[in-house]
Amino acid sequence: MRRVVVTGATGTIGRAVVAALHTRGDHVVALSRDAERARAVLGNVEVHAWRSPTRQSPPSAALDGAHAIIHLLGEPIGQRWTAAVKRELRDSRLRSTRLLTRAIHARATGSPPLTFVSQSATGFYGLHGDAWLTEQSPPGTDFLARLVVDWEHESLAAAAAPNVRVVVSRTGVVLSSHGGALEKMAPPFKFGVGGPIAGGRQYVPWVHIDDVVGALLHCLDTRAAAGPINVVSPNPATNAELSRALGHALHRPALLPVPGFVVRALYGEMSMTVIGGQRVSAAKLEGLGYVFVHPHLDTALRDVLSAAA
Repeated sequence: MRRVVVTGATGTIGRAVVAALHTRGDHVVALSRDAERARAVLGNVEVHAWRSPTRQSPPSAALDGAHAIIHLLGEPIGQRWTAAVKRELRDSRLRSTRLLTRAIHARATGSPPLTFVSQSATGFYGLHGDAWLTEQSPPGTDFLARLVVDWEHESLAAAAAPNVRVVVSRTGVVLSSHGGALEKMAPPFKFGVGGPIAGGRQYVPWVHIDDVVGALLHCLDTRAAAGPINVVSPNPATNAELSRALGHALHRPALLPVPGFVVRALYGEMSMTVIGGQRVSAAKLEGLGYVFVHPHLDTALRDVLSAAA
């Protein structure tokens, strides 16, 4: 039985990861700011309090004997980016990862080999047209891209420790029955007022929550997996295609376009993550042997929405 530590364990991805690890027989250790709430949410897992992940080292008792760490902690990106929010977005990712990496370096001699799978984002690439983006593509220059570049730098520093393998999972737009992108996207469509955003030609690097979990566990288990890996569907869709598929899945029209200026007025700088596009390749992940559970948008949306009903 492997001991797997999960940070951000009560989030949308974290809950699903913890459930999958527990189901397959791993010993799950959750780190949470609120240990009591985490126990109530996650059930029968070992929970340790990490009350201030931007200021305090993670509890050593949680990491002792760990075979793997899946690091998912971070303030949600999907909100208006005020100066204070930007600081929190950076601090929650960079400082927590730096402290966790230092703790990995300080592990006792003789500890088992460790796999460190650290969350990242396709925001690394910045804004693009329809060019395919691979893990070798250069980073963007906008706020989110710079944040992700720095975040990955903190994660990859763990590889300097003995017997540590590091994966940074550049995750796309997650489709989930609880939380994720659909929490904000679906309501207008349910009322019949949904449609493509800012012309709809921009690509969306979507991925089903089951494949996010499957990819993270595959990277944990596959020794050849290392460095940045895109966690996205092999079939990215344009915003217009996503709108049509969502409308069809909800049996609602998807005919009312949303002008870009409306999105910019609502979300400010953060709107560029919606208005801009990224056509991200999953070839590296597939080359490592991962087989997608939900590779096609229509069936992925139907599955997610049926689970939410």
